[in-house]
Amino acid sequence: MRKFHVGLFFLLSPLLVFASCTDDKNPAQQYGNTMVQSYKTAQKLDAKVNILQVQKSIQEFYAANGRYPTDLSELATVSGLALKGDNYIYNPEHGTLTEKQ
Repeated sequence: MRKFHVGLFFLLSPLLVFASCTDDKNPAQQYGNTMVQSYKTAQKLDAKVNILQVQKSIQEFYAANGRYPTDLSELATVSGLALKGDNYIYNPEHGTLTEKQ
């Protein structure tokens, strides 16, 4: 999914350069602004879906083992999810996960 977003960004970047005029009524600039906003929204949605998947995996781990994983690397080993531990704040005592801002 991230490769798609990066590819989309590079595909649209010439349009964004073209749309860098200061005229607010410029249709190309409005389209460029819309595309940038759509890209940012897609990134936020992707992050939200990812965090929901990780939270679900934490609950499944708890159900199977009677305890929360000690860290996200243990969860990744068991669940097979590719996790970037530096993107999240994980509390192994309560099994809570929040995204770093």
